[in-house]
Amino acid sequence: MLIKSAGAQCTPPDLSFVSPTLVEGVALQEGAVYKFANVSPGIDCFLTLLKFNGGATLTSMENVGLGYNDAWQPIINGPGAPVGNKSWIDWSVKFKTTAGDPYNFPCLAICAIDVDGDSGNIGEFIESDGQATYELPFPTVLTVTDKGSGRIEAQGPVANRAGIDTFSLDVRINYYFNGMDSIQLKIGQTVLGPGTGGATGRYNSIYFKKVVLNPFTILPLSFMDVKAEKVSNILRNISWKITPSSTPTVKFEIESTENHNTWETIAAIPNEANKYNYSYNTKSYSDNTVYYRIKAYDEQGKIIISQETIIKKTGNDRWPVKVTPNPANSVINISCPDASFLDTRLLQIIDFTGRQVLEMPIKKQNTQIDCSRFVEGYYVVNVIEGNSVFSMQILINHK
Repeated sequence: MLIKSAGAQCTPPDLSFVSPTLVEGVALQEGAVYKFANVSPGIDCFLTLLKFNGGATLTSMENVGLGYNDAWQPIINGPGAPVGNKSWIDWSVKFKTTAGDPYNFPCLAICAIDVDGDSGNIGEFIESDGQATYELPFPTVLTVTDKGSGRIEAQGPVANRAGIDTFSLDVRINYYFNGMDSIQLKIGQTVLGPGTGGATGRYNSIYFKKVVLNPFTILPLSFMDVKAEKVSNILRNISWKITPSSTPTVKFEIESTENHNTWETIAAIPNEANKYNYSYNTKSYSDNTVYYRIKAYDEQGKIIISQETIIKKTGNDRWPVKVTPNPANSVINISCPDASFLDTRLLQIIDFTGRQVLEMPIKKQNTQIDCSRFVEGYYVVNVIEGNSVFSMQILINHK
């Protein structure tokens, strides 16, 4: 089918998202398709709720009375705990003519308004896929992460802006697209820490328009080709490339984690003028899977975080342990493929706060653990034999 275009002039249009109608599936559930008619003359937009993640739910497709009348403003709910939990909805955004043909815009702008928090422990986030570029105001309180493969995430703070504050520049981001009839978005929230807010129903405002409010500034750099490689048993090489930047970068920090709950800074590297390729060797005595990322700081104080890179578990791989199911409800099964092993093999389960909730020896090849009394959230399962450790993160969800 022919993909039609809006014309040669590359000026982002102002689209109007008003009064969505359900055209397929069950309202507010996975697979539901909503139509916003005439977002631009002769053009309709179809929003598909692809998937709920991390306990997210959809309360409403449109919030009237706050923010912008022409914006798409869904209300998304998510769990208020545990710390580190991310809940979001995957969306597909497709444009079609009134005749039903796919339609692409040579230029398209999406502005996420008021990406803030609940003044307690929750911060909203949005992730876009395939944009040509993106734009932030200065100053900003958003943390921007390049997730790789063209995906850019903007994580909001815990700090709250009442309702949908259309004047708070520091909690918004513009995404720009070229020649696309279909866009993927993730919209949700992250539990950043235990607090007193607890408002898990979050108002969102996605405006399909370039919102020009000074002083907007293009982000100074983007990461390319972030890698982590084993040099020897204990030596790791972390390398990355950056694009040329109009705003000087002051320094880079290399961070690592084994559980995604706590990131540790392992090195600080000063930026060098006209240098775009960086490399650093670091020692690691861990046999577990280790994740690395790079933080860049510019002279204005903005932080840009790279996509993650990984060095997988090393050491004794003759007994890859299986932990199932994941997520788990009331039980988890620990399966060791070798029937003959040391009596010293030990099982540990650690909750998201770092507290050990269970420790016991493993005496048989298949062990079942009752987790019905565990609080819902993420846990780390360690199976230890001598100097070898197998670690896996699991989610306990009693729903």
